[in-house]
Amino acid sequence: MYRALCFAAILAVAGAAAVSRSVWDGVYSREQARRGQTVYQQECAKCHGQNLAGGEGSPPLFGAEFLGKWNGKSAGALYENMRKTMPSDDPGNLSTRQYADLLAYLFSANEFPAGDKDLDRDPAALNDIRIEPKR
Repeated sequence: MYRALCFAAILAVAGAAAVSRSVWDGVYSREQARRGQTVYQQECAKCHGQNLAGGEGSPPLFGAEFLGKWNGKSAGALYENMRKTMPSDDPGNLSTRQYADLLAYLFSANEFPAGDKDLDRDPAALNDIRIEPKR
């Protein structure tokens, strides 16, 4: 009986640690999204457009098409995709903070709520955040 209780307690703790967050849980700060908007205007708008609607050969970064592509995937996957492929003329050239700020801006543009803390820059921590269009 004691072993079964210990095993159940271990499973409960492990399960709690595995619970992931959603973009609806306020995973970035407003200030971080503002910084991201500045980076976006400097580095991304030339291809993705001033309004994030996409351009010739560049996909939109907000709305149904964007959310459909990333639905169920992690913020870490999106962060790594951005880091490895953007800006298209010099992939990986931004700082980890700039990529996290850009991700916060994309979340803000897609009307996910802001929270009190900046979005993490660590891809492993970002893997714990699900992108989902609806709560």
